Order: sequence, then structure tokens, then C-alpha cells
Amino acid sequence: MLKLKYSLNFIALLLCLISAWKYFSTQAENDFLQNELNNMQTKLAELELAVKEAKAGQIDKINREKRKNSELEDASDAMADEVADLERKRDEVKITLEIGTKKEEELSSEIQENKLKMTGIDSEVLKSEQSFRGLTLEIPNLQQEIANIHTQIAQEEQKKLELESLLTTYEDETRILKAHYDCTVEALKKDFYEHPWLERGERVKVSSSTLDLESGILMLSVGKNKGIEEKMLFSVQIDGKNICQIRIKNVAFDHCVAMIVPLLGTPKDLTGASDFDLIYL
Repeated sequence: MLKLKYSLNFIALLLCLISAWKYFSTQAENDFLQNELNNMQTKLAELELAVKEAKAGQIDKINREKRKNSELEDASDAMADEVADLERKRDEVKITLEIGTKKEEELSSEIQENKLKMTGIDSEVLKSEQSFRGLTLEIPNLQQEIANIHTQIAQEEQKKLELESLLTTYEDETRILKAHYDCTVEALKKDFYEHPWLERGERVKVSSSTLDLESGILMLSVGKNKGIEEKMLFSVQIDGKNICQIRIKNVAFDHCVAMIVPLLGTPKDLTGASDFDLIYL
């Protein structure tokens, strides 16, 4: 019985040892696998970083290639423009050469014509030399005539100075007389349009009035501003017809009161009259 008990204890201890060994072995394997997993994750992150860097480098390379292609295209366009410009210049030079050739031919023909004309010019030169000798002989006479002309010019210049002096004096006198004339005309205009008095027979236009036939009073819309004074006697006319006579009683600046002279004319004709004339008597 005791042996069996020891055997069971030994077996239990052995099982415990096996279980502990199995546990620690599994734990060690898990730690190893965890380390491997961490290493794999680290390598994966490094690979992703390398892929990103490679991708960025590839993008930069593509961009550089695109820039190079664009620069090559611009250079190609510039070369094409330059070639077109050179071709245009070549055409212009060709046209210029053609024009120069034509001008050269024309000049050659003109030279030939001038050579033919030179033969006739020699005879004219001889005639000109003969004429020159004749003129040389006439030079003293011409010099004497020139001296006479200079003398006449000097005399005319003296006369000119005298006339200019007279004109200057006349101009000053004319200016003074004109200024006096302008002042006189201005004074006459001012006296004509602005004189504050009336001459006998002068006419004054009345555009509005108030009539009281019973009292014989006539109020007028003119006063001292038109030269009217107290006790003046006026004849009232409508369309050139004498209506009556009035005598000024009271005067203000722009209106006055007049009394109708009795037993003269027909004052009732003033009723309803819109305007009439006053003639100073």
C-alpha cells in the first residue's frame, strides 16, 4: 500500500514536472514566436518605408523626366521658330539680291546713256568756258552796278527807319485816341441806359396799374427807378391814342400814386387796360 502511494506520488510529481516542462517550453516557444513576429513587423515597416521612398524617388524621377520633356519641347519649338525666322530672312535676302541685281542692270544702262551724253556735254563745256570768259570781262561793270545797288539799299534803309519812327508816333497817338474814344462811348452808353431822369417827350412803359375812377387816383408800377418825380405831368396813351393826363402826387422807388387831371380825355378807357405808355409833358 505504501509502495502504491509512493508510486502515485512519483507519478503525480512526474506529471507535474512534465506539465511544468511543457508549460515553460510552450512559453519559450511563444516568446520566440513573439520575437519573430516583432522582427517581421520591423522588417515589414522597413520594407514599407523603403517602398515609400522608392515610390517618392520614382515620382521625382518621373517629374524630372516630364520637366526634361517640356524643356526639350520648348527647345524644339524655339528651334522651329528660329528655322522659320532664318527661312524668312533667307527669302528677304533673296528678294534683296534680286532687287540689287535689277538696280545694277539699271545703273549699267544709265552709265551707258551718261557716257553717250558726255560726248555732247564736252561741247557745252567749251561753250560755257567761252561764256565764262565773256562774263569775266563783264565783272567790273557788274561790281560797279552792285556798289550802286548797295548805295540805294542804304538810302532805302534810312527811309525805312524814318518811316518806322513816324509809324511808331502815329501808333501811339492812335492808341491814345482810341482809348479816349472807348471811354467816351462807354460814358455815353452809361448815360443813355442808366440816367435817372426823364426828358420832356420821353416815354415810360407801364405794365400794371390800379385805377380808382371815383377818387381819380391811379397807382402805377414805376417810380424813381424810372426817373419819375413828384408833380410831373404825363399824358397817358394806349396804342398811340391819348386817353387822359395825370400828375404825380407821391413817389416811391418802384411805384407811385398819380391824380387824374379832370375834364381832360376819357379816363374810363383805362379800365381793364393791361399796359400803357406815359409821355412826359
